[in-house]
Formats: sequence, C-alpha cells, structure tokens
Amino acid sequence: MHRRAIALMLTLFMLLAMSAALSITLALFQKGFTTYAANSFRIQSAVLIVDTVNIVASLAKEVGESPEAFEILMQSAQELPFRVGTVDMLVKLHPQGAKFNINHYKRDKHHEKLYAYLLGYNLQRPGYILDMIEDSLDDDTDENQYGSERVLYDPFFVQGKIADYSQFLKLLDTYAKETKDTNIYSVPWRAWICFTGEFIDERYMTPELMAVIETPGGISEEAEDFDTLGENSSELNCEVYLRQDEAQSVTEFDFSLKTKAISNFRAIL
Repeated sequence: MHRRAIALMLTLFMLLAMSAALSITLALFQKGFTTYAANSFRIQSAVLIVDTVNIVASLAKEVGESPEAFEILMQSAQELPFRVGTVDMLVKLHPQGAKFNINHYKRDKHHEKLYAYLLGYNLQRPGYILDMIEDSLDDDTDENQYGSERVLYDPFFVQGKIADYSQFLKLLDTYAKETKDTNIYSVPWRAWICFTGEFIDERYMTPELMAVIETPGGISEEAEDFDTLGENSSELNCEVYLRQDEAQSVTEFDFSLKTKAISNFRAIL
C-alpha cells in the first residue's frame, strides 16, 4: 500500500511537470506565432505603402499642372478602399489647405471661436485644452493656468511645433486624465486640424472646418478672419490605413504633384 501511494504521488508529479512543460511550450508557440504575424503584417504594410506612393506618383503624370485636373481628382478620389489578400486598405487623398494647421493657433484670433465650438461637444473645460495647446506652442514656460504648461510636468514632452496627431493626442490624453472628461475624444479633431498646412483654401475646406468657422462667437464666420487664405492646385495630403485582423497601421505623407516630392512622412506600424 505504501509503495502504491509513492507510485501514485510520483505519477501525479510527472503529470504536473508534463502539464507545466506543455503550458510553457504552448505559451512560447503562441508568442512566437503572434510575433510572426505582427512581423508579417509590418512587412506587408511596408510593401503596400511603397505601392501607394508609386500610385500617387503616377497620378502626377495624369494631373500635370492642370488646376482643373487637380480639382477633378479631389472630387473623385477622396477615399479609395482596397482589399489586398487578407489586408483591408483605405487610401485617403486630401488637398492641403483643407484643414486648419493647429500650429497656427493664436489666442486673440481663435480662442473664443474654438471655445464656443468645443462647448458644442459638452467639454467641461474647453479653455484648459486650448491653454495646453497655446502653452505647448510658445517658447516660454509661463502657464496660462495650472497644469497647462506640459513641459513643466512631463520631462519627455517636446515643446514647440506639434509634429503630428500622435503628439497632439498626448495633450488630449492628459486633458482626459486630469479632468475625467472623455468628451474630448468625441471632438472630430482629425476632420479639421492638420500640422503642416500653410493656409486655408476655401474651395477645399472640410465640412467640419466650415462648422468650426461658422460657430457663433469670437471672430466672424469668414475663413479669411480665421487664418491665412491661399490657393492649392498640386499639393496632396495622403493617409493610408491598413488592417489585418486586430493588427493595423496608419501612414501619412504629403506629396507635391508639381515637384513629385514626398515630405512629412509619418508612419505607425
């Protein structure tokens, strides 16, 4: 009886050891598979992005320097959905000048107008996010209000021109964390702000930018009172969205149909 008990205990220990080993093996296999899938998606994304750049470059031959052809392109190719193998792909083409460059934000020109616009999304403290933007763009470390000068609280925060939406999102995340106001994410920021535009072209303004400008309050409901106006007939902003299962990537770049040059390339793979 004693020997049987010992044998049974040894068998149980062996089963437990085998189970543990199997669990570790499966975990390593799953981790390896996930890593492989992620790496595979990154490689596919890189290839598809190169293809997209080539496609956009080929448009330059068709559009040339014709303002009419550029306008037709903007009317017909704003969103191009594709399915490449198992990857869903969406290419968005926008004329530069369609959105407001948030780096041009000035308190005396924009604060009251944007304050009124943000109230429409039930923000609890619209002045706080606007002060955070202003304090992030200026050169000093003087706060418009407590907490708005992020460089004083975050050693990794880069003060000055906001480079892209991922950097801008840090301000939104900080606002949401400190105010507990998640309505900040309901504001369609991407639909009306950009980070590289030099002016607003009234012909191509996005509907949301028009809504911002037409919000009662502050300066008049004219684009020329909101920012510098200009005309664009060759400069594109291109966004490429890729998705495969739960993996996704976003790429953005500017392209000049006139000079064939790519600039402001940003990618999150």
